Amino acid sequence: MLLGVILMMAGEEDNPDIQLLRKAKNGDRDAFGELFRKYEKRVFRVARRMCGSDDEAWDITQDAFIRAMQAMDRYDTQYRFFTWIYRITTNLAINYSKKKMRRHEVHFDEAYSAEGQQVIEDNVADRAASEQLLGAVSKAVNKLTPALKAVFVLRIDQQLSYSEIAESLDIALGTVMSRLNRARTKIREELGSMLGEWE
Repeated sequence: MLLGVILMMAGEEDNPDIQLLRKAKNGDRDAFGELFRKYEKRVFRVARRMCGSDDEAWDITQDAFIRAMQAMDRYDTQYRFFTWIYRITTNLAINYSKKKMRRHEVHFDEAYSAEGQQVIEDNVADRAASEQLLGAVSKAVNKLTPALKAVFVLRIDQQLSYSEIAESLDIALGTVMSRLNRARTKIREELGSMLGEWE
């Protein structure tokens, strides 16, 4: 009994949103509004990377928070809110991407470097070469399956740890590592000799 209380208290210290979450679980809309304001931009960025357009990303973001609000009474406070809302967001975005793929309309127009991070070009002389490379990387990322893209975006763009990704997507840690490795391999293969050795 005492051990359980100690573990619960330790878990609460690791969860900075615990007080807001308790209030939100009890129907406090202001508390949920604070959670929304805290995580809205991060959730939007994930949705944007996954679906490729601002309008679609806002729709997914709003839908994710609506679903989270509707399910707050079932939310388990031992988990961090951001991994839970990311799980909802990526599932919505994956479903959306699958629908778009069936219609052959998938877009991923963000510019990525070889490491998958957005690039801000500093050198005007290298702009043409950089744009060509960025275009190639964006196309390579665009060709990933939604499941691989979800892991790639959460790791590279959101810089979540493997365990946070596993929790967000409700998959095993080994699956995260496997999917991330496959995503990177597929991107390397797409880029071929343009990048040489990519790490």
